[in-house]
Amino acid sequence: MNRSYRPALIVGGYGALAGVMAAMTYILMEHVQHLLWQNPYAQGPLYTIAVIMGGGLLLSLLYRLNATAPSDLNAQLQQAHDPLRQKKRATLLTALIAIVSVGFGGAVGPEAGLIAVVSECSAILALHLARNQAEQRLIGDSGSIAALSGLYGAPPGAATLIDEDDNGKQAADSISLPLKLLAGISGMAGFYLTTQLLLDGGFQQLTLPAHTIPRNGSDLLLAIPAALVGGLLGLLAQQLHHRIPHWLARLGGRDIQILVGSALFALLCVITPALRFSGHHEVEHALEHGIQSGIPMLLWLGVGKILALSLCLGSLWKGGEIFPLIFAGAAAGALTHQLLPAIPLTVALMGGIAATCSAGFGKPVSVLLILLLLVGLDSPGALCTGILVGYAFHHLGKQTAH
Repeated sequence: MNRSYRPALIVGGYGALAGVMAAMTYILMEHVQHLLWQNPYAQGPLYTIAVIMGGGLLLSLLYRLNATAPSDLNAQLQQAHDPLRQKKRATLLTALIAIVSVGFGGAVGPEAGLIAVVSECSAILALHLARNQAEQRLIGDSGSIAALSGLYGAPPGAATLIDEDDNGKQAADSISLPLKLLAGISGMAGFYLTTQLLLDGGFQQLTLPAHTIPRNGSDLLLAIPAALVGGLLGLLAQQLHHRIPHWLARLGGRDIQILVGSALFALLCVITPALRFSGHHEVEHALEHGIQSGIPMLLWLGVGKILALSLCLGSLWKGGEIFPLIFAGAAAGALTHQLLPAIPLTVALMGGIAATCSAGFGKPVSVLLILLLLVGLDSPGALCTGILVGYAFHHLGKQTAH
């Protein structure tokens, strides 16, 4: 193989394969979720508690199995003869943890689970294929980019996300941008074809109300109130993300941490069933209900989603933050519109979503690129305002933590 073409062939081929693997994992998540929650009993409080606590128990068991290590020297030597077998076992357990976390109603997005599965597969491939450390990095990064590109439908955002720090800077030793984009496009193709064949597509773009973009830039200013509310929610997410694991850990070991956090999450879902799941598919219905119910309900949807997300992450439900943050940010935008009706709903939603994601997640460039594809270009001015305001809140939170 010509050395100059080898990286591109690795990235293109494995990117497509990683997209297919991510799609298969995502489809299993969706099927488990549908099996458990699309039935006449799903809205009942006892059923909700039983399913979520069952998920917590399964996660506790799977983490125990995943952490199992050989207890004596002979067993360690025997295991060392076949590292590939151990990697395959770890991949299976990681996939099961990810599927349970999403399928049993966790308020988390699927992306962290998909990345974990693909990362294990990347390690297996690297054992066979990589000639040096640079190729190991190439395989690992291209797999992650491919999985995220398929889920988000945003190769530029995924390419930026894996190496961006909280200051928006890229790692100096990252793979080249053309190879990142090749991995993203290949992964998106593999993911899309698989989900179209076996499901009904992946995540769909969030539809916002029609809005005529003004040429005077007024959206930049009109989005500020919603961005401030969204920034506060993102700041809350950032703080709870660091604090809840410590609070739960004080109660006991990992099993106690998982079960107590799961129980608190289950109670939240009994109070408000809309707080289950990542929120991407539920956001439009939840907002419609919230707007009809008034400002207190919209405030609770935003704060409650942040609490649900933080409890799930703190109790080791493996998942991502972007989709729950979008849900909370949309609630912040709708709340602002209710308080200040002169602000167009789309402007308020865009500003609230962007600020919540930027404040809670960091990585402003990645958030910008991902939201451009997930939410659209209905109000680019509000999107930029939200990103900047949220970024300011994120840094405020970092200073407070120190």
